[in-house]
Amino acid sequence: MLRIKENQCVVISGESGSGKTESTNFLLHHLTTLSGGLKSSSGCSTIEQTLLSAGPVLEAFGNAVTVQNNNSSRFGKFIKVNYRENGMVSGANVEIYLLEKSRIISQAVGERNYHVFYYLLEGASDIERNQHFLLQPRDYYYLNQNNFFACESMNEKYEYERLKHSMEAVGFSASSQQKIFGMISAVLLLGNISFIKRPGYHSDENAYVENEELIGIVSQLLNIKTQQLHQALTVRKTVLKHDTVVSRYHVAEAVNTRDAMAKCLYDALFHWIVLRINQQLIRKETAMGNSKRVTTLEYWIFWFEDVGAQWNSFEQLCINYANEHLQAYFNQHIFQFEQEEYIKEGIAWTNIEYTDNTECVQLFQNKPYGILRLIDEESNINNGTDRSMLDKLNTFLKSNEYYEIPHKKEDAFIIAHYAGKVKYQITGFRDKNKDLMRQDVMGVLKSSKSSFVRELVGDPIAVYRWTLIR
Repeated sequence: MLRIKENQCVVISGESGSGKTESTNFLLHHLTTLSGGLKSSSGCSTIEQTLLSAGPVLEAFGNAVTVQNNNSSRFGKFIKVNYRENGMVSGANVEIYLLEKSRIISQAVGERNYHVFYYLLEGASDIERNQHFLLQPRDYYYLNQNNFFACESMNEKYEYERLKHSMEAVGFSASSQQKIFGMISAVLLLGNISFIKRPGYHSDENAYVENEELIGIVSQLLNIKTQQLHQALTVRKTVLKHDTVVSRYHVAEAVNTRDAMAKCLYDALFHWIVLRINQQLIRKETAMGNSKRVTTLEYWIFWFEDVGAQWNSFEQLCINYANEHLQAYFNQHIFQFEQEEYIKEGIAWTNIEYTDNTECVQLFQNKPYGILRLIDEESNINNGTDRSMLDKLNTFLKSNEYYEIPHKKEDAFIIAHYAGKVKYQITGFRDKNKDLMRQDVMGVLKSSKSSFVRELVGDPIAVYRWTLIR
């Protein structure tokens, strides 16, 4: 990299549990150590220390126990490491993609939600438990749907202390850490808010909060008005040209609003944490001076996933689409471009056959009848359903060799990926693709007296990205 002065890219992919996270950690540690640089009191370069300490933080908030792996990453990572002319690491940047939001509010059989929930609930001190209204894992609806709480290979109390130490190392003060843990408690307690139906003027299924006391606790954690949160979870406000129509949700709609709020808060929190890590890396880069940055080493960390024919959903579709792209990139650079270079230079070689997955990638992104375009189209139709989406996919894609309709009639379709065939269940595709948060709920959060909450639900990431454009 330093010799030819060209940027380099490392693509780390594989099935869940194949060791991508650990391989990345070893690679980062090895290369940053080789580079030398300014040293902290621990003997590590300051940027290396920040980058490596960020690993346990990202894993706590973005990894979970799955059937295949006790520390499975549920998001994709793109890491840039910048080098100067003398080979020293001068800075770094982390981007995250495709956080599995459904895992915030549910888990499959034999799996858990994100690590940090269990670390906090098992490791918190008595003072923290009282401050954040913490319960036991089995007391939260979001965590107890399959009664799997403890993992034999994990010591949650130890991991909680390790997490706090790592957060401190990347710049999170004790006060900031407690704000983060308070937000996690609010997310979990949101799931315990239940609704009952009562008859009203226009419907017999109007939603009312069953456990009012929880509204008060969540409001206190988020520093918002109790009545505003209550209305946001149970009442729909539709603004017309000259009027505002107010109507109550049905119970199912109230539950969806509650879950959407929980997912929004956790996702915003995760992105905010990454934002703060990147800001710390920029500070360390600035402290090292202004010598010329000449090369960048990029790490793409993604995985292929098949969690079972009954569980694969929209998240797995997006993950596997991204992985198809990375596989195509790998094929181009390792096979296609190299062999084209041999031809140009007249080098004799034995042709290497490889599986070209370009057509599978095109199945996703073709216009106007690619999978992604058709899903978006059906998601934007007011009266669209998951079933009508599946019908549209079957109609336009049934002749594609990489798309299959199951022999047994079911709400699913099959994609022949480079790594094997995967069946996707269509249920929930529209809602997951739309990923909507009602504006009245956002309005309540933005009215919080806590600057931390307001910052989370604002758009700090957009502001931060502008600072990266130099």
